[in-house]
Amino acid sequence: MSEQTPSTINITLQLGDHTMRFPVAWNEEKYYRDAAAHLNQRFQYYSSGMKTKSAEQIWVYVALEAAVNLQRENARYDIEPVMHRINTINKTILDALANDASNTQEQL
Repeated sequence: MSEQTPSTINITLQLGDHTMRFPVAWNEEKYYRDAAAHLNQRFQYYSSGMKTKSAEQIWVYVALEAAVNLQRENARYDIEPVMHRINTINKTILDALANDASNTQEQL
């Protein structure tokens, strides 16, 4: 009999000087680990150029960069303009079909 995989696992992440241990869905573990690695890399990047800033200040820069990246990604997936265009095309098609139907009725 096969063993069932638990729905969550406990992971430990190191972000700068902070160690964090918490449960995550087992299929999300890679995302958390990759995100932590990315944040640590960005922290190192900002640290190397901002020698006089405290770790707390540097984490603010890292957080801001992450938030801007999230907003940029959200904007890329904004489908409102596409939906507006589809609705316009659908209305044009329906109007053309209605006109054609009424022209056909007049010819009979």
